[in-house]
Amino acid sequence: MDSTAGILFNFLKDVIYNPEKAFLDPETLPPEFQEFGAGLAYFAQCVIETKELAHTLSKGDLHGPLPARGNEIAAPLKSLHASLKHLSWQAQQIAQGDYSQRVHFMGEFSDSFNMMVELLAERQKNLETKAYRDVMTQLYNRTFGMFTLDTWLEEKKKFVLIFADLDKLKYINDEFGHNEGDEYIINAGKALEVFPAEAIVCRLGGDEFMLLALDIEFEFANNAMEKIAADLENLPYLKDKKFKYSMSYGIVAVDSDNELPAGEILSLADGLMYGNKRMKKMARKV
Repeated sequence: MDSTAGILFNFLKDVIYNPEKAFLDPETLPPEFQEFGAGLAYFAQCVIETKELAHTLSKGDLHGPLPARGNEIAAPLKSLHASLKHLSWQAQQIAQGDYSQRVHFMGEFSDSFNMMVELLAERQKNLETKAYRDVMTQLYNRTFGMFTLDTWLEEKKKFVLIFADLDKLKYINDEFGHNEGDEYIINAGKALEVFPAEAIVCRLGGDEFMLLALDIEFEFANNAMEKIAADLENLPYLKDKKFKYSMSYGIVAVDSDNELPAGEILSLADGLMYGNKRMKKMARKV
């Protein structure tokens, strides 16, 4: 009995402190202890597997071997392992820009994780605003506009490019102050944003704007711009002002078989815009 107790005690001590050497052959025990010994050996194996999993998790290793399916002792750690693997995948998605990821299965940790994601999303939004938005008008800026134009050309999209310029901005700046000039630019940007189709509206700089709209025809774009220009000229804001607003524009329709680079398309639209500006000057002289 004492010998059997010693064997079992030493086996359990090895399981805890020296698991790689822990071994028990139940058949070497007295007959009345063999069934107990087999159960104890299985229990010890479950403990060793659970300890190994805990060790790998403590190092952040999610790729180590998992305990056997029937190891109920390791079940909570296996559940944690699965949660951490899913959390790792979610973190990878966030790193790729998917800030919709949320955690709802890890108690208090979920609140901290979700708050972190929301802060990252807000910070990313602020960075994008600074990188791609015009400070004065809050429209997209030249960087974003040219990136979109290059992308659509590379992808062989069908779209229209509208190049718009404000008439007599320098006159308004010189005669009525730059605050009025800034208001002119802001009001023009708001007018372009009501373009009756989904569009990318950019301020290229100064009094120049570019509008990009997918899958619409030249006639539709031209009619829309005629109305936008007319509405801008008749803004209630101008009722008591001693100056007028006026917008000139040029429209280029780009097909999927286009071979012109972005710079040449912009030059075409710019030339058409100046033609529109000259026509209005001639009309005023008649």
